[in-house]
Amino acid sequence: MITKDELRYLDLSEEIAEDLRILGHPQRLRILDALKQQGELSVTELVRRTKLPQSVVSQHLAKMRATHLVISRRESRSVVYWLATEIAFVVADCFRRKYESSVR
Repeated sequence: MITKDELRYLDLSEEIAEDLRILGHPQRLRILDALKQQGELSVTELVRRTKLPQSVVSQHLAKMRATHLVISRRESRSVVYWLATEIAFVVADCFRRKYESSVR
């Protein structure tokens, strides 16, 4: 019989695997990095920083928002996003470190 703790462990491992699956896309990593570097960015600013089309940025943000990796709020006519989970920060930090070590 599975205990409550074992069940929570299994649920958590599924949740983390889903987070990593969502984050395991090159364009999402670029968005994640931009948010980690700046803190909060609008979709327009993310488009400018990542050089991705607005529709692509919006689709990726929707997936990351659905898994609660990012949070958003409306500011006038813009929507501003920021990182919401520790795993998002850790992955963004790993991405930035790898990038910085490769350009030295």
